[in-house]
Amino acid sequence: MPLFEGLVEMLQCPHARVPLAVMGDRELGELNSEIARGGARHGSGDAVTLPVEGALAAIDGTAAYAIRDGVPDLLPERRIVRGVRPPQPIRPDPRSDAFEVWDARWDHLSQNWHLIGPPLRPFPEDVDLLRRLVDEAAVGAPRGGARALLLGVTPEIAAMRWPAGTALLALDSSKGMIRNLWPRHGARDAAAARGDWTAMPVRDGACDVLVGDGIFTTLQYPDHFLALAGEMRRVLRDTGTLVMRLFARPEEREPLEAIFSDLRDGRTVNEHILPWRIAMAVHGDLSERARLGDIWDAWREHVPDAGAVLDRLGRPPDAMDFLEVYRDVDARVSLPTLGEVRDLLGRDFVERACHVPRYEAGDQYPTVVFTPRRRAGS
Repeated sequence: MPLFEGLVEMLQCPHARVPLAVMGDRELGELNSEIARGGARHGSGDAVTLPVEGALAAIDGTAAYAIRDGVPDLLPERRIVRGVRPPQPIRPDPRSDAFEVWDARWDHLSQNWHLIGPPLRPFPEDVDLLRRLVDEAAVGAPRGGARALLLGVTPEIAAMRWPAGTALLALDSSKGMIRNLWPRHGARDAAAARGDWTAMPVRDGACDVLVGDGIFTTLQYPDHFLALAGEMRRVLRDTGTLVMRLFARPEEREPLEAIFSDLRDGRTVNEHILPWRIAMAVHGDLSERARLGDIWDAWREHVPDAGAVLDRLGRPPDAMDFLEVYRDVDARVSLPTLGEVRDLLGRDFVERACHVPRYEAGDQYPTVVFTPRRRAGS
């Protein structure tokens, strides 16, 4: 799929931080010939073994980025460095393992997205609010149409109605999420790219609006949190808008027994909220986070006879089977409080609004709106 002009104008090499340009046929042929000769390596040090259908080249000639199935692969460790002869190694990129532990999980999740319910997916109420907030943000765009950056490829958000003329770039580190969930294939003014949110392949001040949904969940504190905050400020223009739905644990930890009492007494209406209430309850501080396997362990400890409980509540016997996906999972999630997010972003952003949804446990999934603080000298 050809990359639309507005997208290329937004992009830069995340390693050298210089603009990117689409490779012409002659340059692409030369690159593929070099790959065939074994003279190209990824930034991670691994050999490039497959030819590329297209590529974006850093204008300083230091690297290229493959385009496969219409999706640019703009992770720093996936950059292609040419003229390297085996067995000469490239110095590995220290960021190369940043998201490796999550890649298989996101691929599995994307294949089973139809089984996932809100709040992991946004509610219609959340999408309606995001659409309205993006409409408001786009009014101040200085060009004919807004340039929007979506962190992730959440299909409910990607496929919502965006303001007329919007150029939309969705950025996700998972090949599976893009392959299985990106809903806008063939759209003239929207594209997805593979990239790292803490080293975005986006030029300074290129975006009028930035949208995220649960974006802190898989990041490590403090390094990745601080890097993401800095990158969001860097890519937003001074008059831009940041809109995020948070997965925010309560300021005071909720007792596990209270969560399961609500379930047994029928006060829990949406069973998909249960694992995230548990995760928030077992969450340590941000450096410790919450172990996903603890969700399953707490469920089995507090509801040893799940069938009897579900039968008494009139729920089908398989209503909670989806919790099985958390069994023995050592991966951890970060669920910052709203106060922690405010403290994190306070240096670079000003909070303009905080919307709390009306659905069950809605105070744990607020949508917040920030605008950038002016840069020194601007």
